[in-house]
Amino acid sequence: MLPARPLAALILTLATTMLGAQTFILQPTQAAALTESHTVALANGANLTVKNTNGRIKVETWDRAEVAFTGQFKPSSQDEQVKVVFESGPKGLEIRGEYPKQHSGGGNYRGAVCEMDLKVPRNVLARIDTVNGRITLTGLGAKADCRTVNGAIEAQDLNQGLDAETVNGAISLDQVRGAIKASTTNGAISGKGLDAMGQGVELSTVNGALNVTMAKLEGSLTATTVNGQVSVNTKGANLVNASKHRVEATFPGSAQALHLSTVNGALVVK
Repeated sequence: MLPARPLAALILTLATTMLGAQTFILQPTQAAALTESHTVALANGANLTVKNTNGRIKVETWDRAEVAFTGQFKPSSQDEQVKVVFESGPKGLEIRGEYPKQHSGGGNYRGAVCEMDLKVPRNVLARIDTVNGRITLTGLGAKADCRTVNGAIEAQDLNQGLDAETVNGAISLDQVRGAIKASTTNGAISGKGLDAMGQGVELSTVNGALNVTMAKLEGSLTATTVNGQVSVNTKGANLVNASKHRVEATFPGSAQALHLSTVNGALVVK
């Protein structure tokens, strides 16, 4: 029998020997705003999946073979709390927030929230998903994949590329290296110090400006907008075909493709 904890949280650990998997559940039992933490071992280079619904996900790296999770829990208007499930096994670690079903009552119901902050091994293969919340990634050494619907995406100092998608939110990229793919519908995209390392860049939005500074402007560039103006630094380009809404240019040094597009907004590439 597990000893009682001084903080009001329900913690259960279940081990499945045959599958080599372990499940750990973290859920406050008090209907109050609480902060709870948990640490679980994870090898550098393993898979990490994080899923949430209401609340941001912030991921930073450190040089330890473990994941440190801190959750800021806020109950729903009917005193329900999010249940955070940790499932670890041969394929890696999954952390997911499980939410109570929304009750009838229309606009009077306020859902539960869990803001997630994580410190993870530097080279984990990360897949990060939430619905209502921002995603922030810093320092990852392996390729990262992230999705949200209502929230911004911020990525800084990534070494092996990024695949990022949101619907209602801006995307900010700083010192991202490797293949880069990022898209939003309602929001601007900004980037500085981007280096695709010959693997290509694809950035697109619908309602928002796009402003990018490349560490190395190499490859075949296509930059387009519909309602706005395109501005590209074509110094050093071998071939340029430019108009107000579209610029095509070929820069020596790589055969990679650079595709940047927006519909309603200006587009600047340096």
